[in-house]
Amino acid sequence: MPNTAVRAAAEGMPALNRRRLLLGLAAASTAAAAITVAPGVHSAEPAAHPDAALFLLDKEMDKATAAMNRALKAARRIDKKCDKLFPPEPPIWEEPAMPEDVRTAFNAMTVQDLVDNRAAIYVAWCKEVGEQRAAHKALRAAHRAKVDEIQREFGADTAEDVFNESVSAQYDVGERILATPANTVEGLLVKLRVADDLDLHHAAENDALVSIAADIRRWAGVA
Repeated sequence: MPNTAVRAAAEGMPALNRRRLLLGLAAASTAAAAITVAPGVHSAEPAAHPDAALFLLDKEMDKATAAMNRALKAARRIDKKCDKLFPPEPPIWEEPAMPEDVRTAFNAMTVQDLVDNRAAIYVAWCKEVGEQRAAHKALRAAHRAKVDEIQREFGADTAEDVFNESVSAQYDVGERILATPANTVEGLLVKLRVADDLDLHHAAENDALVSIAADIRRWAGVA
């Protein structure tokens, strides 16, 4: 059960920003679940209850969520330590505007001139801009290397891997819960807890509501 919103938001982002995004979203989701989700009502239910399997999975979800919270806190502690040691980020570089004399020479050139007879003043300006771009790229690379070095030293990458694994484990239990038919209102409440714990209310495809709707239709004898 992929977290569509988190995955889409994190796609293609630099490692540092991606880590902060994932940890921030997970923290927000965990805080919301802690406020809105009441304790399970099935703690004293006998094993013969029609939804005993869901109750067991719900307890397994509690353990998986607790493990995810521990991994989240550990990763955030490391990130805070790293943040204090990161060097200042290089300023944003923008290509300078073309000087008027260079623009005049450029406008005077034909398409063929651009291929094999470019004006010397235009060539010099392009070279200068290229050197500026390369210098800025080198600064960014050096900054990224220092950030990576600090994160490796404090184990940030390892902590993020552990956190990601804990999230995957939590979603695995959630998938098993949603794949288990509910036979009572108490069983549906277990699935609603999954929707809160995994923040499925804002997912592109709300697997929890699809599963719950299927249970209601089955109870009502609707195909």
